[in-house]
Amino acid sequence: MGTRILGLVTAAVLVAVCLRAQNPTSFALSGQVTSTEEGPMEGVLVSAKKADSTITITVASDEQGRYRFPSAKLAPGRYVLGIRAVGYDLESTRPVEIAPGKSVTAGLKLVKAHDLASQLSNTEWLLSFAGTEQQKASIRNCTHCHTLERVARSRYDAESFVPVVGRMSTYPQ
Repeated sequence: MGTRILGLVTAAVLVAVCLRAQNPTSFALSGQVTSTEEGPMEGVLVSAKKADSTITITVASDEQGRYRFPSAKLAPGRYVLGIRAVGYDLESTRPVEIAPGKSVTAGLKLVKAHDLASQLSNTEWLLSFAGTEQQKASIRNCTHCHTLERVARSRYDAESFVPVVGRMSTYPQ
């Protein structure tokens, strides 16, 4: 009789654990990432940043384009969502509100990027510049204050840029 009770208790615990694992509220925020060109999109980095916070939490979408933020990672509050998918931008951004114990669903629609260059990292910008590694070495320090996109998109001509570079090179790193 004792073994039977132990077996029933074990079965009950396993059922409870399985139900908890399937509970949709174990995810504070979930949804699907899609685009007109590709349908559901795998490997998109989806980020959530809470209002008035410096912390951003990022997850990747799965093979069906689904993304999920565990409840343990997103405290209740208002979040702004962002994505990182080369060649795509988020169609629209609107904050999502996460309430305690609730699960929020937010579908993310991506559109072709209007400005692909704005997605380049500093390393990608540096690789795109002409010149040898030695010639590019001096520009690496610029990234302590701003991105190389700012340098690449500058409207200064060579003559007017020289004093700007001279002034900026005196700033502490």
